[in-house]
Amino acid sequence: MTGNQSDWAYLTDKSGRYWYHLQDGTRFDVGTEPGHKPPQRALYAIPTNDIVSHPHWISSQDKEIISEVIAVENEKLGVKADSGPGRVSDWKPVEINGTRTLVQSVAIPWHFEGLVDGQTEFVDFVPQYSLYAPPENAVVIWKESDGWVAGYSRENHWTHVQPLGDIHAGAVASEIQLTLMELSAKDIIGKSERIVVWESDEPELLGTLSESFDVPVAFRPRPAPNPAVSAGWKLEPHEISEKKLAQARRRRAIWIGILSCFLILLLVAAAFFNIRRLEAENARLEQKIASNLKTADRIELAQEQWAALSPAVDPKRNPVELFHRVSTLLPDKGFRLTGFRHDGHRTLILEGEGATMANGLQIKGAIEKAEELSSYDWQIGPPKTKNDLIEFSATGVLESPEPEPES
Repeated sequence: MTGNQSDWAYLTDKSGRYWYHLQDGTRFDVGTEPGHKPPQRALYAIPTNDIVSHPHWISSQDKEIISEVIAVENEKLGVKADSGPGRVSDWKPVEINGTRTLVQSVAIPWHFEGLVDGQTEFVDFVPQYSLYAPPENAVVIWKESDGWVAGYSRENHWTHVQPLGDIHAGAVASEIQLTLMELSAKDIIGKSERIVVWESDEPELLGTLSESFDVPVAFRPRPAPNPAVSAGWKLEPHEISEKKLAQARRRRAIWIGILSCFLILLLVAAAFFNIRRLEAENARLEQKIASNLKTADRIELAQEQWAALSPAVDPKRNPVELFHRVSTLLPDKGFRLTGFRHDGHRTLILEGEGATMANGLQIKGAIEKAEELSSYDWQIGPPKTKNDLIEFSATGVLESPEPEPES
């Protein structure tokens, strides 16, 4: 049993399935009360027909070793549980004797039958026989649906249960005799002291059992189920585990969807507030620009005036100063300047005539080497002969010009 508790159990007897209230003993058959909804958190009693029980003596007390040995033994016996997310096999210790442990293993080796219609949530799955404390050292017989079931106890613990099916009294006795011989040979049980039938008095079965066994035979009502005596079983059919996993996936998908929507809303809100912040910032900047507009106009006017005066006050752009600098480079004789053009901003064009080629080369080298004209990038072609003279031309462009004023 887990820590979850329930007031209801889903049981079966010779009449079939029914709901049973564990506290006050109230019961009602499944589906017989119109409009009734099944209890939401109930204990599911697994019928003996739906399980396979095997007792084993195992030479170990280690739980992992015991689980491994049981898995091997069950495979040898042909008990193979279907794969899936659930837990369809388990075991309980019955007795520890030195280094040996007597265990009873239970498995659900096939597809589990439909549990119940509706939205019932089961908090635990336990073998139905484990809900009833067995008589000490006894064989117990009872009916589930239309078939007989036999259980065997060692001291006051269940060691083995077997479904017998819908057979006559003689066959019931024969099956029990064979099982007792096998269990006694393996030291699973000792000598059974009594046979207890949890049903009403049936003369044929009483007579057959009394003739077949030399122990007392008693008919008693089946006791009330007690979940406390079934503690320790951990079983859950694959179908239930798959349903729980699907529900968990749906819940996770819903939460992811909610979180995604929340994040989208946060992003939209953040974008909205950022836009409002930028609008407010733009408004402040526009106000600042408007307040500084007169000052900016005065500064712009001053810049235009300085740009207009620049050719007069800047030696690198003043035509008179530039003409003076160029004239100081001319030879004393044999060369004259025939052209001096300055656009007032960047370009200076010089033209001249020389008596000899040497005069043209002299002025070319003087201009290229002149420190006072080094701010210009000079393009000077070779002197050309024309009639008896040598023609010379040079074009200089200011390397780092000041921004030109707007026209």
